[in-house]
Amino acid sequence: MTYLPRAAATAAAAAALFALATGCSGAGAPAAAEDRAPAAAAPVSLPAPRSAPSPAAVLTPAPAAGEVRTEQGPFTDRVKLTDLHLTAAPSVTGHIAISSDVSDTLALEITAAYYDAQGRLLGTGTFHHEEEGEEGHAGQPHTGPRAAGDGIDFTVPADRLTGTPASAVLSIPVLVNE
Repeated sequence: MTYLPRAAATAAAAAALFALATGCSGAGAPAAAEDRAPAAAAPVSLPAPRSAPSPAAVLTPAPAAGEVRTEQGPFTDRVKLTDLHLTAAPSVTGHIAISSDVSDTLALEITAAYYDAQGRLLGTGTFHHEEEGEEGHAGQPHTGPRAAGDGIDFTVPADRLTGTPASAVLSIPVLVNE
């Protein structure tokens, strides 16, 4: 009876040796990780890029004739808008100075939403400005005025209006400094 535990141990060792010999022969072994095709990764879900909000279809209360309002947005605390005028062209003219930074302005966009006397949206327009550092367009240095510091004058022309504007609302959807 004392041989039973030895017999069981011998049988277990023989089974382990058999499993080791047949399981590790390489014939049925899976390919190395570098030889296997990569598994398809699950698609990454990113939020859609944010764009500027659409202008209000109707302003309530209706703005006064010739009024140019500034819509509060993520960049309005970083700029100073002065001398805002609605022209007969029609366009909005004014002056913008970036007060939060003195570096070059890589991208600046000012949009204007044009409204009639009853406050109904007639159309929009956009002004773009870029200062490309030391090398401007076609390798020429930017020597004109800069938005940072003293600022620049701008004109936002109306594009395809459906009537005669009586007022406008400016917004700044893009402001990128170096």
